[in-house]
Amino acid sequence: MKNKVACNYTVLRFLPYPETGEFVNLGIAIGCPDMHWFDYLMARRLDRITGFFPELKHSKAAFIEGRKLFKEELGRISTMLNDGEHETQLRFKEDAQIFNQVFLNLVRPREEAFGFSAPRTCLTDDPKAALEKLFEHYVERSFAKRQEYQETIMTKRLRKVFTEKQLIDYYEEHTFRSEFCQVSFPFVRRNEALFSRAIHPLDLDKPETPRIVEHADHWKNRILRLKDAPEHPKDILLVVRKPDGGKRLDICRTLWKELEEVGAVLLPKEDKTGILDFAQQF
Repeated sequence: MKNKVACNYTVLRFLPYPETGEFVNLGIAIGCPDMHWFDYLMARRLDRITGFFPELKHSKAAFIEGRKLFKEELGRISTMLNDGEHETQLRFKEDAQIFNQVFLNLVRPREEAFGFSAPRTCLTDDPKAALEKLFEHYVERSFAKRQEYQETIMTKRLRKVFTEKQLIDYYEEHTFRSEFCQVSFPFVRRNEALFSRAIHPLDLDKPETPRIVEHADHWKNRILRLKDAPEHPKDILLVVRKPDGGKRLDICRTLWKELEEVGAVLLPKEDKTGILDFAQQF
C-alpha cells in the first residue's frame, strides 16, 4: 500500500461582484510539499459562467482576458515549484516550508474578480488523482449527478412540509417486496392492514433524454410489478422534478402520461397544495 501524503488545495473562484459575494467555482489548485509537486485544473466552458451570471453573455471579453491572466499566474507558480532548472527553484524543492509559503502567498485574500478559497488539506496516495477528484466535486458537482441525489433532497423537503402540516406521524418508510420486485418508499400511509398511500420523489430533470426515459421506464416497471405483489399501496404519488424546457421537457411530458396510464398519480414538486391534498387522504 502506498504511503499517503498531505496536500494543500484551494478552489479557484470567479467573483465579478464583490458587493454581493457571489462566485462561481472555476477550478482546483493543489500542492504537495513533501513531493514538491503543484498542479491545477480550470474549467473551460463559458456557459458555466454565463449560467450563473447571464448578464455577462454580452461582455465575455473581460472574463476571457481575466482568466488568461489568472492561468498565467498559476503557470508561473507551477514552473517555480516544479521546475528545478534554476537555483531559486531548486531551493523550493529542498524546503517544504518555503513551498508552503509560496502556496499560501498564492491563495492570499485579494480584492479581484479571480481568487481562491481558504486553503484546505487532504491525504492521498495519488495527488494527481486527488486533483481530478476534487475538480469533479467542486466544479463538475459530480455528487449532484448521481441518480439518487436530487431525490434525496426532494425527500428531505417533503418530510419538512409533512412535519409542518402535522402529517408526518401518519407516514413511515416501507419496502414492498415480492419475487419480482422490491420497491422502497420514504412515505407510506397504512390504515390497519391496508397500505393506502405511497409517495416517492421522481427526478426527471436529467441532462440527457435517454437517462430521462430510462429512469421513467424503471418506475413504470416497478409500478406494474407492484400491482401483483402480496402487499402494495392502493395509490401511488410520484412528486416530479421536471426539466425547464426544450426537448427534455417534451420527453418528460410523454413519459408522464405513460406513468399515469399504469396507475400512478404525478404532481410537479412545486404543487405543494396538490401534494398535501393527496397526503391528507386516507
